[in-house]
Amino acid sequence: MSKKKHDPDEAEIRALDAEWSKAAIAKKMDQVVKFYASDGCVIWPGQPYAKGHAAIRAAWDSYMDVPGMYVDFEPTHIEVSSGGDMATDFGLVHFAPGAKPDDIKHTAKYLVVWKREHGTWKVLYDCWNWNAPEKDCQ
Repeated sequence: MSKKKHDPDEAEIRALDAEWSKAAIAKKMDQVVKFYASDGCVIWPGQPYAKGHAAIRAAWDSYMDVPGMYVDFEPTHIEVSSGGDMATDFGLVHFAPGAKPDDIKHTAKYLVVWKREHGTWKVLYDCWNWNAPEKDCQ
């Protein structure tokens, strides 16, 4: 059985996800914000809708102000539109109060919409929500 060849745009978005995650882990907020389109926005739980780089930066700062906060993205499905100008990116986002991946305490799911802006993939919408707590089997 031959291995499925990934679409070049999908591979590019996966690489961008990895770079974005590294910037977030390092708390390099200037780099994190550069992944967003000029009209990009974040729609996160418990926070107002944030549109534009200044508002997005403030939203990120509010999460990353927690000492030792760790955040990591894990894309599970990326689909590029037939026109090649939009893409959806679904996956998991891991949060931890410590600075090491071994300290992961919470996992949520995310949906990001990417668009081409001046030939480069940029985040148009960044939305995530918490997973429901596991039910006790007793």
